Amino acid sequence: MKQLISKPFLILDYRGWLLVIFLILSTNVLTYQVWMYNRTHPPHVEATNNYAIPNGLYLMDQAAMYVRDVNQFERKVRQVADELNVPAEWLMAVMHSESRFDASVKNHKGSGATGLIQFMPTTAKDHAISTDKLRNLNHTEQMDYVFDYLNSKRKQYGDYRSLTDLYLAILYPKARSGDFCYTLYAKPSKAYQMNSGLDEDKDGRVTVSDIDRRMRRIYKTAYVAEK
Repeated sequence: MKQLISKPFLILDYRGWLLVIFLILSTNVLTYQVWMYNRTHPPHVEATNNYAIPNGLYLMDQAAMYVRDVNQFERKVRQVADELNVPAEWLMAVMHSESRFDASVKNHKGSGATGLIQFMPTTAKDHAISTDKLRNLNHTEQMDYVFDYLNSKRKQYGDYRSLTDLYLAILYPKARSGDFCYTLYAKPSKAYQMNSGLDEDKDGRVTVSDIDRRMRRIYKTAYVAEK
């Protein structure tokens, strides 16, 4: 009697184990197939920064590290460039040179300058804002103040003729009316010490020629961009 009873249970137990093994193998195979599919077919993600935009505006890949809405920022940059009658590449280059696109950055040498084009406190005040408030604006909002400032210098000294000319409007507006020998800063002044990195030929003077060579060296694409 014991043999007749135990044998069916042994058979059922054996079949049960086979079923468990089969289910485990099937699950592993299915999991592997899903993993391989996801690996070769990544989900579509709407581009939110310039790393996913192969034909984006010049230097926008650098801006994307700080800008939340790259597409909106690019549209604004192009709009401001059109209103200033300059290539958008010039505008991107001067903002990169001044702030690396960190809209909230303050000058590390203690001048108090803040924002995309490093507004000095007195300059910001001239445009009805403080550097503290400016620092809290996003990139697109700051572009309105970038336009106001650069447009005021255009009205004062004339249309922008080159990338160097646009950068001088930010760095030292009076130099826009000078020639390549015009000196912005010279030793042993504090202003020279704070801007000695702009002295391309290391002769103790920062001239318009130095600025032009620097812009041509660092921003080749923008330098040759035409209106």
